[in-house]
Amino acid sequence: MKISISGKGGSGKTTTSGVLARAFAQMGYPVLAIDNDNNPNLGLALGLSPEAVSNSPTLPRDLLQEVWDDAAGKKVGKLMMPLDDIAKHFGVPAPDGVKLLAMNRIATGGKG
Repeated sequence: MKISISGKGGSGKTTTSGVLARAFAQMGYPVLAIDNDNNPNLGLALGLSPEAVSNSPTLPRDLLQEVWDDAAGKKVGKLMMPLDDIAKHFGVPAPDGVKLLAMNRIATGGKG
């Protein structure tokens, strides 16, 4: 099962995602929670400490590459590692057995 949560800013997406991830994990489902927010806080919603969140790895940008798909007649995104390996190498264990992947993180402030 895959669940994606989207909506406008401030609508509770991160909180809802954290609650659902932990609830499904507590029911025995394997849960891989992926935080793709520019300001990632899903780790906090999952119960990780601020230090654990700030020290967690982010995914290298070259894990996803554009390749030509002859059958589709267009470029498509292709993972350069199997998802299980990505989760094993970059996933952070969170409470209740959830594993967290952080896509990106703001490194420094910039010009707005």
